[in-house]
Amino acid sequence: MRTLRRKLAIAALSLAALLGGLAVPGTAYAASDKFVTLRVCSGSTETVKFYFVGENQYGDWGGSQFWEIAPKGCTTASGYWWKAGQSVEFHHRKPSTGWRWEPRLISYNDAKNWGEYGLWIG
Repeated sequence: MRTLRRKLAIAALSLAALLGGLAVPGTAYAASDKFVTLRVCSGSTETVKFYFVGENQYGDWGGSQFWEIAPKGCTTASGYWWKAGQSVEFHHRKPSTGWRWEPRLISYNDAKNWGEYGLWIG
């Protein structure tokens, strides 16, 4: 009887160790990533040209194509997906100021996975 209990206890510990090893947080972390496409709105009376550089849905650091925003308008930078919870480089140009760039944080909590996330430029 004692030997049977010991074998059952060892089997239970082995099973717990096996199941515990399968619940590694690495898989859960990757599944919890969110990706968004960016929509930029401008309050400027000038046309704004822009592009982004950041981490995409493939884990690559890369840049996007260029887009333009009509005066006091909005443009969705479609076809590109950026990782929420991180910053992207927002490169933009108005004819009166030339090229500038700034980091823009994509809030993880305010982002809907595979949704649209809004940014504003004055």
